[in-house]
Amino acid sequence: MRRAGFVVAAATALTLGAAGTGRAETTATSEVTASWGDRVRLQYTWTDRQTITGGTLTVTDATCDDRTVYATLTVTTGAGRTVPLGDRHNTGGCGTTAEYRDITASDPSGVVRLTLRLCHPAPGGATATCETRYIGANPYRPQALPF
Repeated sequence: MRRAGFVVAAATALTLGAAGTGRAETTATSEVTASWGDRVRLQYTWTDRQTITGGTLTVTDATCDDRTVYATLTVTTGAGRTVPLGDRHNTGGCGTTAEYRDITASDPSGVVRLTLRLCHPAPGGATATCETRYIGANPYRPQALPF
């Protein structure tokens, strides 16, 4: 399966929905490392076919190479659109971690999958090097598989 090649370590847990609704939610956690050594941790909750909530992303500069590191998140909607959720940068330098607690997405046509790319600029301001390190399929949309 292609997905296994993208995920260095991932765990999925089933949790009970808030406010006693009895609705099941699925929380996904992924910790990945780029080939050049920087790291990212992503945790978020699939609440239903249309929504991702409660997302936290941490971006760690582990290479100490005087280059920033950033994560790019996108979702693919049920209508086939790719929607950027934005870049989250760590500009703190060697050994630092930047944390973002603003990862959410919703679309009336549904959210099929969430994709995470880890990037860092090339020396001299050239085009950034990026790797797709995680693709998470919505468990409420089984037609999202295979990739």
